[in-house]
Parts: sequence; structure tokens; C-alpha cells
Amino acid sequence: PIRGAILKATAGYKSVIRYTQADGRYEIALPPGSYSVSVEAFGFGAKRLTKDAAEASETNFSLTPKLDLARLSGADLENLLPVNPQTKLFARECIECHGMETVMHKSGFTAAQWQVFMPTMTRGKVVPPNYPPPEMAVMTALLEKYFGPEAPYFGPDADPPSPEQLKHVDISDAALNATVREYTIPTGLPSMPHSIMVDGNDDAWFSERGIGVYKIGRFESRTEKFDEYSVPIPEHGTGNPHTGVIGKDGSVWMSLIHDGRDSMGPDLAQVDPETGKVTTYTIPDSIKHLGVHTLAADPDGNVWMGGSAVWKFDVKTKQFKEYKVSLPSIYPESSIQNWGHAPGDPPQSTRDTRTTYYDIRVDSKGKVWVSAGVFGWIYRIDPATGETKEYRPPETGSIKGMEIDSQDNVWFAGFQSNILGKLDAKTGHFSIYHFPTRFAMPYGIAFDKKTGNMWAGDMNGQHITRFDPRTEQFTEFPVLLSRPKFLGNDSKSRIWFTEYLDGKIGVLDTGEGSKRVSSMR
Repeated sequence: PIRGAILKATAGYKSVIRYTQADGRYEIALPPGSYSVSVEAFGFGAKRLTKDAAEASETNFSLTPKLDLARLSGADLENLLPVNPQTKLFARECIECHGMETVMHKSGFTAAQWQVFMPTMTRGKVVPPNYPPPEMAVMTALLEKYFGPEAPYFGPDADPPSPEQLKHVDISDAALNATVREYTIPTGLPSMPHSIMVDGNDDAWFSERGIGVYKIGRFESRTEKFDEYSVPIPEHGTGNPHTGVIGKDGSVWMSLIHDGRDSMGPDLAQVDPETGKVTTYTIPDSIKHLGVHTLAADPDGNVWMGGSAVWKFDVKTKQFKEYKVSLPSIYPESSIQNWGHAPGDPPQSTRDTRTTYYDIRVDSKGKVWVSAGVFGWIYRIDPATGETKEYRPPETGSIKGMEIDSQDNVWFAGFQSNILGKLDAKTGHFSIYHFPTRFAMPYGIAFDKKTGNMWAGDMNGQHITRFDPRTEQFTEFPVLLSRPKFLGNDSKSRIWFTEYLDGKIGVLDTGEGSKRVSSMR
């Protein structure tokens, strides 16, 4: 019997995913119809067949041992690389939109082939990397060294690794009863759904970004129906929906980003969920800088924005106000920006980016918290006085998502550090927790007020990961090749996530508290 195999049944725009139990058995409950059913398990070759769900019977698979590197997560694959300044530089540059598994698909490329491919790699979805020639030469040489024709494990004629080298973490018993449902967005692959949140009706709202894609999506969870709302963009302007928040009055707010291109265009969008009307707002040029990135709502219903600066949008007066945060002129030694530096290299000077303040949250007392992304630091802003306070977490080279729990503790995702961190705002004490998967990369995090659990989207390990603060235990739920980023949770404690590179959204139901009977093999 194969425990922990991943079964997926797909028909049309929807897939249902379950896991095999210790005896190799599984159950997938489906409405009548024809389904493509696939199975994957670590260390075994994948299989697929077509099944008519109207025929109540067992569907058995016999799997053959096989280590297929193309079907592994980036976290598994990173165990095959040495840890040195070269690979840390490579990880810093490449593992941002995708994990190591995407790089591996071009294994065997020479440096010259990488130089041709990299300017086209985003396929027109987002702005491609634009390295100066010296940096391009360094990056492509590293890609050839570790993934080129002569590379260990990844070269076309290389001997395969042993399963033990991958340090794969098996699915825990606590995750085996979960069900994952995936839904393909109507816009399909041109859409890149980055962030997701859930409103009071348990409908999921998500951003759709990509060059020429200016949409905000809603998925009505009860009817499994999609709605897409176009954001009005001026001619020659931009404004890709990125990250949102549900307002105090139920309005849906979404940041609009410009990705370093012509910044002409709005920075904030509001959707009326009743009428579908989209209204946009633009930050005044005098305080706009490079634009907005993420949003939060305060107790009064105002919208706070992080990005190249920190702003508040007053929902009554429709006015923007900037709040100053003083950052050092050089990156701290621990910053991810210093990864790849050779001994003796001078410290790197800071520069303004659209993600200088990556995520933003507001606590119950109205204090505003921002993650200074590649600094790996956290700042608190008192809106009443403008006073700021700096916090420096240990072991943290960069921070993506943040969250505030019911005690106003500040949680953060140490993206390149394999950590989930907690700051006790009363004492200033940090607690650091390491994910079971060695190269997990937590991106967005979400707090479930109902259960007290914290959740993280592990982009590189391809998990939706739960952390129970009471037991300090992690549970990793595999969502194969999904690359989850930001998360949302609903009233049933289900976790919603986006599949950024695949034009899909998904929802995880842990299955806890419900009795399931297996009747298939």
C-alpha cells in the first residue's frame, strides 16, 4: 500500500484532490460525469485514466518506483544544490515568482541559451528580468554551472539522485483526510491570480494581474460561479490588481501596481459587490513615488497601503496621506540583498522599490505594522503621532506576508529563511519557528480567528501549511505544483489560495470533525 499518494479528479474547470490512507485506500465523492483521474506519489511514476463517476466502483492504481525530478517541488530540489554564496545569489534572483522546479525545466541549457531565454521567460505576463550585461553574464554562468549540460543531477546525462538526498518530508497523518478543490479562472493562463481574500458571504475575491489583464475576480463559493470585473485603465496607462482587503462596509479594495513600467494610471480600486461597479483612485504625484503594493483596513474602515511608501486612504474624504518611515542607507548584513556577496565586498546601498514595504496590517488599537521586505525588519507606525518603531527579527533575510492575531501579536513570513515568526508587541520578544520542509518559503499568512491557527502559503515547498500556536506544531498539506502565495480563510475555516502561474484558485478543507469512509483502492 502507498500512503500519502495524491489523487486528482478533473472535469472541466474543476478538480478535486484527496490523499491515500496508510492502507493505500482513498475516496473521492463526485457528481456524475467523466473525469480524468491522476495519481502521484513521491518516488513513484505518475498515472492517469478516465473514469465515469456514475459507475460506483473501485478504481485501483499500481505505481512503479521512479524519481521524476520534473514533478518535485522546488524545496525538494534545493537539497541537491550546495549552500554557498553562488547558490544564495541564484536563489535570491530566481525564487521570487516561482520556485526551483521552474528553473529545472530548462536543465541542460548553456549560459548562451539562458541569455536568449531569460528576456522571454515571462511570456508577456509580467515585465521580464532586465539585467545589465555584467549581471546577466554572472547569472547565466551560474545557471549553466548548476543546471547546464555538465551539472550534477540536472544535466541530461547526469546520474539521478537518491530519494534520501532530497530530504522529502512525508505528509503527516493529520493531513490525510483533507480535500482540496481547484478552479480554473475564466480568463485562464493569461491571468496571474496573486492574492485572495474572503468576504462575509464566504465568496473569494482575487486579483488578476498580467500584462493587459486588469481584472478583479470573485468566486461565489455556494454556486461555484466566477464573476470578473474589469478595472478601467487610461490609454497608455497600467494598473494590475495585486493585493486586496475587504472594507468595513463590505466593499472590496484592490491595490493596482505598475511593475516599473509607465506609472500613469490609478493606484487603488474599489468594487461594489452588489452592483459590480469599479471605482479607481490615484495617489497624487507629489507622494506617489513608485506606487502601492499591499492593503489593510483599520478599525475606522480606512485603507492603508504599503509599497514604495506607506499611505492612508480616508474612505470618507477620498484623500491620501503619506506616513514617513526612516530606513538606513545600506542594507543590514543579514538582508537577502547581501546574499552572494564575496568577503570584502562593500555593503550594498539601499534603493527605492515598489515593494520596499511589502505587507501591511493594522492591529486592534489602530497601530500600523509594515514589513520592510528585503531588509527583513518590521516597523510600527502610530498614526496619531507619526512616530515609528523598528523591530529586527533574528534569522530573517526578507519578509513577505504579515498577520495580526487576536492578542495583537505580529506574525510574519521569513520568505528565504524557512521561518514563521511571531513578535510579542507588548514585550518586543521574537519567537521563531522553522517549517518541517527544509527549503519551505512562506509567502502570505492568514490567521483563523475561529481556531486560533496561523496558515502560510509555502510557494517553494508547494504546501498550504498550518501552525498551531498552542502546540507549536506544523501540518503541511501538499498542493502539488500550485506555488501558493497569499491566503484567505472563510467562516468554515477553509483556506483559499491562488495558483499564480496556472490561472487557478483553490480551497483547502482539512476534513477535521467529519467522518469519512473509504470504499476505493
